[in-house]
Amino acid sequence: MEQQLHQLKLLKTQKGIISGKFKHLKKNTPEYEQQLALMKDISQQIAQLEAEIKSAQASNITAQHNSPAAVEPAFALIDNNNCWGGEVEIALVAFDAVDDWAEFVRKNKTALPSHNPAWARVIAQSFGHHSLILCARSTTGELLGGIPLTVFSSPLFGKFAVSMPYLNYGGVVSQYSDVCHALMQALEGVRAQLNLQHIEVRSIQPDLGENPSTKKASMLLQLPANDEALDKMLGSKVRAQYKKADEFFPDCKIGKNELLQDFYQVFSHNMRDLGTPVYAKKWFENILNDRELDAHIIVVYVKRKPVSCGFLVKQDGLMEIPWASTLKSANKYNTNMWMYRRILSFAIQQGCTYFDFGRSTLDAGTYKFKKQWGAEPCQHYWYCVLPPNTPKPEMNPDNPKLKLFVALWKWLPVWAANILGPHIIKGIP
Repeated sequence: MEQQLHQLKLLKTQKGIISGKFKHLKKNTPEYEQQLALMKDISQQIAQLEAEIKSAQASNITAQHNSPAAVEPAFALIDNNNCWGGEVEIALVAFDAVDDWAEFVRKNKTALPSHNPAWARVIAQSFGHHSLILCARSTTGELLGGIPLTVFSSPLFGKFAVSMPYLNYGGVVSQYSDVCHALMQALEGVRAQLNLQHIEVRSIQPDLGENPSTKKASMLLQLPANDEALDKMLGSKVRAQYKKADEFFPDCKIGKNELLQDFYQVFSHNMRDLGTPVYAKKWFENILNDRELDAHIIVVYVKRKPVSCGFLVKQDGLMEIPWASTLKSANKYNTNMWMYRRILSFAIQQGCTYFDFGRSTLDAGTYKFKKQWGAEPCQHYWYCVLPPNTPKPEMNPDNPKLKLFVALWKWLPVWAANILGPHIIKGIP
């Protein structure tokens, strides 16, 4: 652009020189006509160059405006080169007894949204499971790291612990690599101490143990500054898909408890269709009512009936959608794509820099759905602490023992699934 501006300056100078000659020239003479033609040619060059410069300036402004600002990654990985190097004391402590845990995770970059102590409180309130923290402290008592653990006693899977259940993330929190490894190694002692069949650690940190499961990844989208930039970023193909719903005149509401009934109506029906026991409505109500969790519900309506829904949780600059559903009968309305477009707008309005679409199995249908929005995978590493020569438990529909259960569950009436489901799902993390 600098070269264009310099050329424009030269042309305007040349035009000024020619303009001055007209004072001494008679009209209709050959010299006058020659200078007039030259003046018109230079004027056209100036006009064309000014248009090019204006277009380039506008494109540059738009690119700067539309490009997401350089921000820190949504989640920080542990720096393997950063070590404490001193003596560490490790102890298993009741969650409520660790008074400095909330402040510790608030300041620690390796902490994830699920490390917020509010989640342990809501889990206990909703399911009755108690939580512990495996703490690492210096000899002076400074908290250096920790792993939150929620203990289960399930008729289906026995006694075990998870960090963190019902959520996508968990695991160790510490800025020190050697402290993280010390905590992970101490889990075998915890398993034996509590007589657990296994401990599952839902982490995004690699190299913390042997043979982690890497089947899952969260899909994260860095958000632009405004809605107009979002539309351009998503591209014409995605825009065309979510606009298909417009012909059915969908409407959406975003709120809290006032939308819980409509949300649960769609969510529980869809869970039954998937063959999955549903959470009790109280679980969502407790999340909405917790003073430290910033949660919202979105419900999409067609012909005044709820057909799609999502449960949104915001922490700092990240908004996550842990649960979402659309009725099978409403797939013809294309409201699922339409809903996600509204959710992304809402995340931007709330000042978020990232949107977390939630976890998916790599290359599965839900993974590809999230990928089309421009989301990038954040790899999960789920570690399992087991007694020697013990196979890993399969607490998911991939377990052959559960496939028959899933098939039978789909035949239940929704009202029956809603009564039985909460009693079963409380034991499945």
